[in-house]
Amino acid sequence: MRTITISLIFLFFLTGCSPSVGNPTASDIIKENEDADIFQWNDGLVYLNASNIERIQALELTKGEELGEITRQTSNKWLFKDGAATQLPVGTKIYKANDDNTYNLIIELDEEEIVYVVLLEG
Repeated sequence: MRTITISLIFLFFLTGCSPSVGNPTASDIIKENEDADIFQWNDGLVYLNASNIERIQALELTKGEELGEITRQTSNKWLFKDGAATQLPVGTKIYKANDDNTYNLIIELDEEEIVYVVLLEG
């Protein structure tokens, strides 16, 4: 899992340095790593499981207002849209983080709160 996280962080930095325009898409992430733990929300933004990112965990975020839920589980890059996730089960609730930062969202899975961080260019 640590290797996957490091690979995705590396991919994140590479996409930020590339001449392409726009944020990474689910298709971009899945193409690089079929096992990525991501979901799409907020008009096409892709969120990555941040369980192994120390600087995010140091924030000690907790869930705030409920925003919605996962509506589809798929690793098919063509079926990704808001509400789709690669690993989270359908019905998983999505919450704002207590810091009101749209870059961090929280899901609750098996009574555990997991922070997901948005992947943005640059």
